Amino acid sequence: MIRKNDVYSGEYSDTLNSIMDQQVKYLEEFKYFLDIEYMWANSKNRPLQKPAVVILGTGIPEELVMAAGIEPYWLIGGSLGSIAWSDDIVPRDTDPVSRSILGYINQPKGAYFSNSLFVIPLTSDSMRKIAFQLKSDGRKTCVIDIPPNRDDSLAEVKWQRQMLDMVEIISAHTKRRVTKESVISAALRVSRARLALNQFMNVSRERPDIISDTARLLVQDSYYRNNNLDDWTYHLQMLTEEVLNMTKRFVNAGNNRSNVIIMGSPIVFPNYKIPSLLHDVGLNLLDTIDCSVLKNTLIHDKIYLNGSCEWMIKNIALRWYIKDASTAFVRNYSLYEHVSHLAQTRNIEGVVYHVLKGQIEYDFELERFETLFSKYNIPVFRLETDYQYQDIEQLRIRLEAFSEMLTQNRYIEVRKVK
Repeated sequence: MIRKNDVYSGEYSDTLNSIMDQQVKYLEEFKYFLDIEYMWANSKNRPLQKPAVVILGTGIPEELVMAAGIEPYWLIGGSLGSIAWSDDIVPRDTDPVSRSILGYINQPKGAYFSNSLFVIPLTSDSMRKIAFQLKSDGRKTCVIDIPPNRDDSLAEVKWQRQMLDMVEIISAHTKRRVTKESVISAALRVSRARLALNQFMNVSRERPDIISDTARLLVQDSYYRNNNLDDWTYHLQMLTEEVLNMTKRFVNAGNNRSNVIIMGSPIVFPNYKIPSLLHDVGLNLLDTIDCSVLKNTLIHDKIYLNGSCEWMIKNIALRWYIKDASTAFVRNYSLYEHVSHLAQTRNIEGVVYHVLKGQIEYDFELERFETLFSKYNIPVFRLETDYQYQDIEQLRIRLEAFSEMLTQNRYIEVRKVK
């Protein structure tokens, strides 16, 4: 068992212990990813962190940050423990992601952010408020206003211009010159990591008997907690090989659980309340489809990495903008097309549409996705919650009913085949 040092660390410890309880088979390489999350939350390690560049959320092409010779420090929320540190900063009804991020920045005896540059993509009104709050506190910020309408003829140009400006600001802050070579190197490093993650998902997605749903989610989340991307990529390749070898040794006995995906508000470690409940009620989590899902498919081949340094930055920025699935857009066409493809190619039996309280922007997309999934007779279950755990039994009852409905649907389909 993992020892608890404080409320924040204890929250991580509880989730890590829960994941280890659900993980039946022992995987040697999985320990590396457990350690990443443990070290992130450890109260002794947090004060030692002095990040140069901090990215809020996942809506920035990290390869352009790495081109300035710096590993980005991500803040993506997920913690109920860190919300307590923001009680005197933001209203109580602010969405839990924003409160969690601001709380982490302002925690006592936490990471040293005084010399940090905060890169903030304005993906929502809440993120706009965070940017204003940090600037009012005297923090150094680089605010990115994502053009919300891709049909605007100037949208791509506006985005590319902002990315060029962002690279200059980061370069000046870190005092490291961005060159053609550094852009290529960063793009290839990130591409290798994304490719390794895709391979891991393809190998592990259908084998919860070898690596549990929550363990798989933790591996994905650790991308945003590691401080050495090349090392992370290597260990992920080793874990994938280990899982692949197990799939050859252990016959897949079949899956009696209904396959579901989670959409909407991102599921962020350590708040795995919903994935754990899905496991408890007998559902198999195929995937989480959120604002960061499409960037994992963005692989930079050498054909895209030529020309001048400015041209490469603009090209990477453009390819990212086309793939961006954040809530910044008035119509999330990229995400819609991706989900439409999954509905036709994956064995999805149900959708849990997860909305965190205060993140109303996700509800604006719900009707379109309900209509899409109805074409394929896939039920959609909307679930609203926050980072608190008081509603867990109520959610369990509702998810049990949803699970039972999916089971009945499966029996009906079997009878039709017969």
